[in-house]
Amino acid sequence: MTYTTIAIIYNPNSTGSSKQLAKEFADKVQQQLPKQKIELIATTHAGHAEELAYTLSKKSKRPLIISSSGDGGYNEVVNGALKAQEEGHHPTTGLLPAGNANDHFNNLHNDDLVDLIVDGISKKIDVLKLTYTADGKENVRYAHSYIGLGLTSVVGNELNKKKLNLLNEVWIVASALLKVRSIKLKIGKKAHHYYSVVFSNVDQMSKYLKISKPSRVTDGKFEVTIFRRSSKLKLILLLLKASVVNLKEDARVSSFTLQTIKPTLVQADGEIFTVDAHSRVTVTAEKQLLNCIV
Repeated sequence: MTYTTIAIIYNPNSTGSSKQLAKEFADKVQQQLPKQKIELIATTHAGHAEELAYTLSKKSKRPLIISSSGDGGYNEVVNGALKAQEEGHHPTTGLLPAGNANDHFNNLHNDDLVDLIVDGISKKIDVLKLTYTADGKENVRYAHSYIGLGLTSVVGNELNKKKLNLLNEVWIVASALLKVRSIKLKIGKKAHHYYSVVFSNVDQMSKYLKISKPSRVTDGKFEVTIFRRSSKLKLILLLLKASVVNLKEDARVSSFTLQTIKPTLVQADGEIFTVDAHSRVTVTAEKQLLNCIV
């Protein structure tokens, strides 16, 4: 496949190396494909990458839109691209890992991105589709790697602020546990308290937490890992275990529905937002919906 344009979106105010990586990558691609149109585009505000990806997908016949970012920035690009795809356009996405949370890249990428572009190789992968209510309106968001309710939203916000290694990641998680409260959700017929519920296309979060057995990203299913309310000591020990070996997921399904009781924080690939109280929350696996380079 040849691309009509390659757009690399970066955040000039990133604490990481988003801008530098974008420029270096553009130079490498241009050396291999001297006639290829390549654009470097800086974001100016939250949500701008999604707007750019949507616009680029509509105005170019076969665009490749690359996010020089972490999972949160790439989440914006994926949502913008898929919105345009629903309208009949044909974008391809890619990711240069330039953030603290690079779960998508760490779990899926095996080949050199420049080689994939030069050879015109892409792959269709599953994405998670989240349907929920916020401010009284039904919303839809897509996630390329995971969706979490409860603890993961709190911890994810803290993990994104720091450079991570095994020790400080476990410390951040343990510190958050001392403050976190359980959330009440209705799963099935009865409401219970949970520390967290995670829906994932990947089996590892934030470099070190192995939240499920090895997963597949093209089978139309996702893993559900449930952290039920117990003593915080047991939860800390469980998360310490997850930093060493893979946890066993509670289910592998193509669709899952629950209901919130109170307003509840949700994290989708690093994007954190609030779902209404008494909202029906549905997660589905959209099989091989996203065309990307991995």
